Amino acid sequence: MQASAELQLAARVDGLTQQDVRDALWRERTLVKAWTLRGTLHLHPADELPLWFAAKRAVGGTPQELPAWPDPHGVVHPPVSVDELAELQQATRDVLGGEPVLREQLADEVVRRAGKRHEGRLRSGFAFFLDEVCQGPPQGNKITLVRADKWIGGWRDVDEQDALREVVRRFLYAYGPSRPAEFRGWFGADVDFGLVDVEETDVERHRAFVLAGDTDFPEAEKSVHLLPEYDVYVMGFRERDQLVPERVREQVAAHGRGRYEGPAGVRFLLVDGVAAGLWERKKRARSLELTVAATRRFSRTALMREAERYAAFIGVEPVLTVE
Repeated sequence: MQASAELQLAARVDGLTQQDVRDALWRERTLVKAWTLRGTLHLHPADELPLWFAAKRAVGGTPQELPAWPDPHGVVHPPVSVDELAELQQATRDVLGGEPVLREQLADEVVRRAGKRHEGRLRSGFAFFLDEVCQGPPQGNKITLVRADKWIGGWRDVDEQDALREVVRRFLYAYGPSRPAEFRGWFGADVDFGLVDVEETDVERHRAFVLAGDTDFPEAEKSVHLLPEYDVYVMGFRERDQLVPERVREQVAAHGRGRYEGPAGVRFLLVDGVAAGLWERKKRARSLELTVAATRRFSRTALMREAERYAAFIGVEPVLTVE
């Protein structure tokens, strides 16, 4: 979700504009869009992508056969054996270079090299055969693909265990106190926290861990934020009872995306670090319309600052409605 990723940056970087992000992605190549955590698309600093790919390899395990798969149109595609998967992935690496190509062009060439048995699955729009690639500049509403090590200048491979250790350290620094189950939900694999020096702590009678020495926590501050869908603040926590109170859970359950995706798929109004309602946005030619449905009182002035931040990021005027 490109819009969500851009707004997550806008929420955290003062003065950032949408054009800044797109220039960093497609012109300067200091940001990159690739499949990393949980096998889903994320934005990363380009010089850190080798680390995330190495960490993903570290937990990859032995390649497995892909089972038969029904696509969204109901077509059931046959299983892909381990050897077939390796052949498809190698063909993809051989085809891709430093110049972006459309998915359809890539599929054409991979089919020519590896055969037609899995052509339908290759053209399904899913990235099962892509291995350590990233997205290039879009062509209209279509994505392009490129080999990451050819697209990013100065590529340097990272030791897999060193990379995994650094990912665990970053997770605990950002989200600790936490537990291995929460890391699994965030990263997509089981990893032993013993890779780094940790201290055990108690969080409301639950055993949790922090980095050794990282036991001082700042005082809570008054704040109001509008989080886009799939925001990293929400994605790092899997036990969300404290983050999402009952009244807001009812809003999530009644929401179209919330019914299917839960808290990850909705946009939260955050007050003092806790969900206090939902919000929606609609981009017009000259304005950004934001509608907020709140479950508790909060600072309207602070909320208006959030609306102004997002509107300035896009380059339009804010129109704020509070229900």
